[in-house]
Amino acid sequence: MSLDLSFLPESIRPKAEELSKDIDFFATNSKGSNGYVLFGFNKILKRRVVVKFYYWGGGDHAEPALLASFNSQHILTIDHAESINEDDAFFMTPYCALGDLDDALNNRKFGPVEAIDVISQIAAGTSFLHGSGHLHRDLKPSNIFCVSENRFVIGDFGSVVAHNNEGYAKTLTKHSLLYRPPEEIQESRFYREGDIYQLGFIFYQTLGGSLPYDERDWLKDKQREKYDGLARLDRQAYATSIIEEKIGKGKMLKVSSLPPWTPASLIKIIRKCCAKARTDRYSSVADLTAVLNNIRSRIPDWRICEFPVLHRAKKKYRVIPYKGNFAIEKCVGTKWRREHSYSVSIIDEAIRIAETL
Repeated sequence: MSLDLSFLPESIRPKAEELSKDIDFFATNSKGSNGYVLFGFNKILKRRVVVKFYYWGGGDHAEPALLASFNSQHILTIDHAESINEDDAFFMTPYCALGDLDDALNNRKFGPVEAIDVISQIAAGTSFLHGSGHLHRDLKPSNIFCVSENRFVIGDFGSVVAHNNEGYAKTLTKHSLLYRPPEEIQESRFYREGDIYQLGFIFYQTLGGSLPYDERDWLKDKQREKYDGLARLDRQAYATSIIEEKIGKGKMLKVSSLPPWTPASLIKIIRKCCAKARTDRYSSVADLTAVLNNIRSRIPDWRICEFPVLHRAKKKYRVIPYKGNFAIEKCVGTKWRREHSYSVSIIDEAIRIAETL
């Protein structure tokens, strides 16, 4: 059954209806969107596509036709993009059946080396945008799409803007609150370092760091009492003010939530990416990528299945619960055998011991 398009605003509905002559729209999704997202089967291309309608403000965001010219293996292909009127535009991309990075984070855990490989791909796409004179402004897991099991690309362009000669753009339109860098809230300016800030957040989440999406989870007990007593719109404004205050103080990341196999060197990279002052961050995506490339070979290759498993060239170790403590096992042939001398009460210690074996 074709999707009923009557829920769309009048400003974009005629264009959606026009597109429906060639695209059988079957679903919509508001997840992670700053606009309206429709899924459909393109009868001309003979495959599923995603069409996103978004505000572009007659130039406040990147020219739609320019979006369609982007060509990078780290950016999802844009099949078509055009403006509808002075305020609205749309772009069309292939449908990714494997979903986005948020879906991947819900379905699996990434080890440190795997997380480096994911963020390096996203950084490469960001670097391409910066090289073209643009800022993404809305890098987050739900805007990173999985085109194969281990290949991730940037796939949403509704917040892309051109930067000026000083490397920033004035930003009046809003995007995802949790990922807004301090300078955008304080100055209404978005710099290249703002994208680097968001890359740090994605790296943190890919490594297993906690970042609640429910605004209520950011409130303390007394704040929740006040929040619950407010009308819906007042609730949002109240929670937003508290979250913005945390952003301004650089208090958004809870490094203690990272799993015990996260190396201190990667935590240091995250802290630098997400520094409160943009001048304390990496000055370019290339600088961040260089650090990641240089450090990758020295990072313990933990892979997380039922238990954390440390992969080495010719051997593997894993940490398992054992009689109320944690034991270390070594893979011998196809069987796991316990290293009898090691039984510790704290998993962090077991992880560190395994890394020395």
